[in-house]
Amino acid sequence: MIGAIFVTGPAGTGKSTFCGALKDWLISNDYNAAIVNLDPGSEFTPYEPDIDIRETVSLSQIMSEFNLGPNGAQIVAADLILENTQPIEEYLKELDDYYVIFDTPGQIELFSFRPGSPLLVDKLSQGKAMIAFITDAVLASTPSGFISQKMLYGSVMSRFFKPMLFVLNKTDLITDQDMENIQGWEQSSELLYDAFMDEKQEMVKDYFSSVLNAFQESRMLSKILPISSKDFMGFEDIYSEMSLFFTGGADADTMFRDD
Repeated sequence: MIGAIFVTGPAGTGKSTFCGALKDWLISNDYNAAIVNLDPGSEFTPYEPDIDIRETVSLSQIMSEFNLGPNGAQIVAADLILENTQPIEEYLKELDDYYVIFDTPGQIELFSFRPGSPLLVDKLSQGKAMIAFITDAVLASTPSGFISQKMLYGSVMSRFFKPMLFVLNKTDLITDQDMENIQGWEQSSELLYDAFMDEKQEMVKDYFSSVLNAFQESRMLSKILPISSKDFMGFEDIYSEMSLFFTGGADADTMFRDD
C-alpha cells in the first residue's frame, strides 16, 4: 500500500461517512483506494467495505459465548481484532498502489484507548500510518467544545504518536462566522482563551491559561482541515496532507520517526 489512514474521533462526528467520501474522492481523482471496516459492532456502514472485520469477529457470538451485554462484548471484540488480522493482512498484500482507509469503532475508547491498538496500527499499516481525528464543526463552534475536542486529539496523539490530521467535519452546518472563529482559535491560544473566558467566566483562569499555552507549545494548535463529507469540500486538502507524508514528505517529517 502507499499508506494507511486510520479514522477515529468521538461518536457521531461522521467518521464512517468521511471514510466513504474519502474513498469516493480518491477514486474520482484516479487514485486507488480501499476501506477496511474495523468496527465489529457496526450495524450499518454508508459504504461497501472492501474487507470487513465483522466477517471474522462477531459481536453477537461474543455476547453469547461470554455471557456479556453489548458494551462488554464491544470491549472483548476490540481486543480480539488484534488476534484476527490475518485475513486483513493477506488482503492488503495485494494493494501495492492503494491508499487504505481504516474505519475504526464508533466509540473512540474502543480503538484509541485499548492497550493493543498501537500495535494493531503498526501491524496493519506496514509502518505507513497516519491518524485522521474527526471532530464535529457544530460542537467545535463553541470555545469549550473546541477545547474538549483538542484535549481528545492530544490524548489520541499520546497513544499512537503518528502524524495526525485534525479534521473539522460537517462544516456545511455552521456559519461563516463560526468557521472564522474556529480558525482564529486554531491560530492563537490568546483568542481561544479570551473566547473561553467569555463563555465560562466562573472557571479557574490560571488553570486554563496553562492548558491553552500547552496546546500552543505542543503544536496541538497548528492546522485545521475543514471539510464537508456531504459535498466533498476540503478533500483536496486531506489528500495533500496524505500525499505529503506518504510520498513526498517522509524524509522531512522527523517528528514521528526514529533517528
